[in-house]
This record gives sequence, structure tokens and C-alpha cells, in this order.
Amino acid sequence: MKAICLVKQVPALGSIEFDEETHSLKREGVPLELNAFDRFAVQHGALLADEVVVMTMGPPQAEEALREALALGAQRAIHLSDRVFAVADTLGTSRTLAMAIEKEGADLVLCGRKALDSETWQVPSQVAAFLGWPHVTNAAAVERSADTLRLTRQTDFGEEVYEAGLPVVVSVGLPPTQTTNGNADGPIEVWQATDLVDQVFEYDKRFGQTGSPTRVLAVRDSRPERAGISVASADEAAAKVRELLAERAPEAPSWEKPGHIAEEPGTSYDCWSFCELVDGRPRRVSLELIARSRELAGKLGGRAVALLIGHELDEPAREAALHGAEVVYLADDPALAEYHPELWTAVLRRVLVDHLPRVLLVPATGRGRDYGPRTAGELELGMTADCVGVDIAKAGRLLQQKPAYGGNIVSVIMGATTPQLATVLPRMYEPLEPQDFNAEVHRLDLGSLPEPRVKLVERNRDDSSYDLDEHDVVVGVGQDVDPELVAAIEAMDAAVAGTREACDAGLVPRTRQVGLLGRPVAPRLYVGVGVGDDLEHWGGVVKARVIVAIGDGTSGDVDVSVSGDPREILPMLLDSVAPAA
Repeated sequence: MKAICLVKQVPALGSIEFDEETHSLKREGVPLELNAFDRFAVQHGALLADEVVVMTMGPPQAEEALREALALGAQRAIHLSDRVFAVADTLGTSRTLAMAIEKEGADLVLCGRKALDSETWQVPSQVAAFLGWPHVTNAAAVERSADTLRLTRQTDFGEEVYEAGLPVVVSVGLPPTQTTNGNADGPIEVWQATDLVDQVFEYDKRFGQTGSPTRVLAVRDSRPERAGISVASADEAAAKVRELLAERAPEAPSWEKPGHIAEEPGTSYDCWSFCELVDGRPRRVSLELIARSRELAGKLGGRAVALLIGHELDEPAREAALHGAEVVYLADDPALAEYHPELWTAVLRRVLVDHLPRVLLVPATGRGRDYGPRTAGELELGMTADCVGVDIAKAGRLLQQKPAYGGNIVSVIMGATTPQLATVLPRMYEPLEPQDFNAEVHRLDLGSLPEPRVKLVERNRDDSSYDLDEHDVVVGVGQDVDPELVAAIEAMDAAVAGTREACDAGLVPRTRQVGLLGRPVAPRLYVGVGVGDDLEHWGGVVKARVIVAIGDGTSGDVDVSVSGDPREILPMLLDSVAPAA
């Protein structure tokens, strides 16, 4: 078996600063390192494959990342370095990487689940799309038996186990239990664009910025202002939380749609949103996106359209209408009752081709980050990942706010292709209050669905984490917290999360790891207990409205710090969170 591991060099954690004068990131003198998740990919590859080639696309200094990857067990390295590759978005990057993979040849492609700098989760599935290979994302474990892989994938609903033949693209989210060593002085080949194609043209749409359908219009410092106060008692902490929550209350959405944004309205367009379900009901993020799509649809002069994929969808369709959907499309089939990336991608692709929605908003969930980028890759459409805001420009184009570095930096992005696609993080918007509303419902004729090339063999929902996006309060714990306290938190009206160390220790399930190396959360109130000054962890809660730290040595990026017994403090903090208006 021959494996190619895709890696990226990124700025070291905590080293990024925003230049207020140039309105750009400071890059001079910033220490660089191999992306942590890509390190995991190389470690897995060294254990699985008979031959491991590591590949990166980047400037000359990216050789340092390749040297580190060689030291982890890769035998050779390929450095894609050419000025025409520069300023590529995820689609342009994926196309170039796929061309290089086809030239080199491989049975398996391994990637990290995301890049820590730009926080994109899209390259693995988009590379697979260009190759025409199946993919599995966010694998926690990869086992080989001859030419078959057994892949344990972490999801918002626990774990799924897949069996995959070769070739396949796999992104990994955790390191293997064993490691190997290699030779950092191994050979590195430098490839230019002319090593991939016979001729490079001016404004060649296969590479770099001209081959990328999205453009960055601006970069902004979006670090939220935190109160940064220390209080002496639980009473003071609760009072301050009530005050801050009132000050930072989100704007309530309205059933009243805004008027067309164009000065001289011409054509009207609908705005679509993908409605994901849990236990037969729309997830909160789905209702958020229906509300937002209604706002955007007004500016486009059209209707809010919800797309549901699954089985027995009549009741969730009614709930989508109650929360603002004017039109509902149902992809209802017994084969779609359980999530499978290949089937959902096939359905979504058919919808985009047949109906050509102007805009489609996709939840930035474990599933949305899987089927969304894959579909965009297959259709070569621009897609912006993990947006914290979406709006409509006067030209009718989708403006997307894309976070990076934990959300402290935001890029404003616009795409050139249609349909315009974006994944949107949970809790960036509020759902509409339900009203009686009869939406126009259409059932899609799906025809024959494809036979999946990757087989789902097991599903375990014991460690689901979707409720981290559903609850108004999330409590994150450090590794030294008493397990009895964790059990007590679970009995409260709050969701439990953990630092990387707490999850390593088994105190909290791995699917609930919050941080740059875990997942982001954005509740109304986030409480860190015994977390300390853990920069990686706090980077995952930047978008929480109010942050409280209980314990000593806490980060400065919080609103309220308080010391004392969490068993006494937590109930008072939870009581301070009135139901959202």
C-alpha cells in the first residue's frame, strides 16, 4: 500500500497578531510549525502503509514542515512550489493537490481534519471529489486488514465505523496509539505547475487565485471585548453574568422580511438552507439557518426554502414551516434514514444541478462539513467554511464572514460561482418564534440512489455531542476536576465539555473536546472549571456571549473570574441565565 499524506505549515499557536494600520495579519517573524492534525496523518500513514510520501503546497519555507513529516516516518516528500499556485482557496488548492496525487500515484490519501490557521475542513473531501475517490472524514482510528481499512469516525452523534476498500481519502482527528521515527534528511522533490501540466497559461483557471471561485475582500480583527473582572463571590459572579447577558442579548429575528436590496429590483431569487435533523426534529442550527435564509430571501426578493434529507419527513417539514420556511423540499427515502456521506452528497448534488438555488446555507456540523464540501468539489463551486455571518450585497452576491485562529480574525469573502454555498456555525443566529404557517411542500423524485463504496458497519450514539450546540450553557472542565463534579454538571441544565487533557484522561468523552484541537462552541454562557490559562482550549469558545472562569490561573480572555467551590457557584450561574427571548 502506498500512502500520500497531505500536510500544511501554519503559524504557531498564539503567534498571530493583527496589524491595525495595514488591516492584515502580521507575518514577519511569526514562528511556523507543521499543522497538528497533519502530524497525526503522517503518523497514521507510517503505521499503515508500505510506502509513505508526504506532500505540501506552499512557499519555500514550507520545506521545514516536510522535514518534520519525514522525521515522523515518511520516506519521501514532494513540495508543490510555484508562484502560480499562490492565493488559492480550498477548491483551487484541492484541484492542484489532486493533480499531483494523480501524477505520483497512491492507494490511500491521508489528511488532517482541518488546518488550524484558516479553520477549513474542506480540503480532504474536495481532494476526494477531484480524484473521484470515496472519503471518510474525522477518523479517530484507522486499522488495516490487507487492502481494507476499518475507520472509526467521530461525529456529533457518537461514533460511526466504516469499512473502505482502496483507493480512499481519509482525514484524521486524533494521533495513533503508536508512533514511528523516520529520517528528516530524506529526499524532497520540488514540483512546479509545469510538472503537472504541459503548459501554463496566463490567468490559468486550474491554479492559484484565478482557479479559485472565492475572494477575500477584507480581513478584520474580531476579538470580542471581555469584561475581564475578578469577583469574590458566587453572588457577584451571577449578578455580573445577568448584566452582561442583557447587554449582549442577540437581535431577535423577525417574521417580517426586508425589502429587495437592489435599488432597481429585477430578478428575484430564493435563499435555501439545509435542515439537518436529530431524532426526527430539526436541530437548533437548522432553525437558525431557516430564520437567516428568510432574511436573505427578502433581500433577494424571493422565498426561504428548506431542504430536508432523510425518511418520514412530514413532521420535520411542518416544523420547518412553523419556523419560517416558505417552501420545503423533501428528499424522503428509506435508504436516507441514516446518514451516509455518499448518499447525501448524491442527493444534494442532484438538487443543486436541477434547481440551481441562488444561495444555499449548510450547517457547519460534523455532517455539514462532510457532504457540503464534497458536493462543492464535485460541482467545482466556491464554498466558504464555518461562517460566523452571512449577508447579501447589493449585487445579490453572498457576503460571508469566515473566522480564523479560533475566531479572533474574520475574513470577508465573496464567491464567483452560483449556487453560492457556505457552511454556518451553530448559534450565530436565533431561530424564529414558531407561528402557524403552511409552507409549499415538494417531494423530490430521487430516482435510483448510488451504491455506497464505503460501507457503514456500526453506529454508536453513546458519546453524542450535538447538545453542545443546543444548550444555552456549556460547562468545560479541566483534567483535575473531580469526576463527581462532572456527574453533577450532567444533572444540571447544561452541556458538559472538556479540555484536551480532560478528554485524554477519560474524564469527558473525546467527542466533547472543545478548543482549537477539538470543536468550537458558542453558547450564551460558557463556564470553564479548572481550565486555567489553556490558550488552545479558550480558542474554541471565542464566540460565546459571556465567559466565566472558575479556578486559579485563568485566562485573561474571560468576562468574569471567580474562585470557590464549583458545586456552589455553578447553580447560581445557571440561575442567572434566563430563557432566551
